Amino acid sequence: MPPKKAHPGVRVSGIEGCAARPAGSGAPVTWDDDLPGCRRFCSEDPVGNRLEFLEPV
Repeated sequence: MPPKKAHPGVRVSGIEGCAARPAGSGAPVTWDDDLPGCRRFCSEDPVGNRLEFLEPV
């Protein structure tokens, strides 16, 4: 993931469904597989703050 200012990371279950919500509203969804043992993606809120969502595998 590209470096960016500090951001919250939220642990979730059912990450595919979590990713569908921002994608459905037009927000970017960027998947990242660089963290072993987790699936994760980043998105942005309406004002551009980065949000990270993680699910242990």
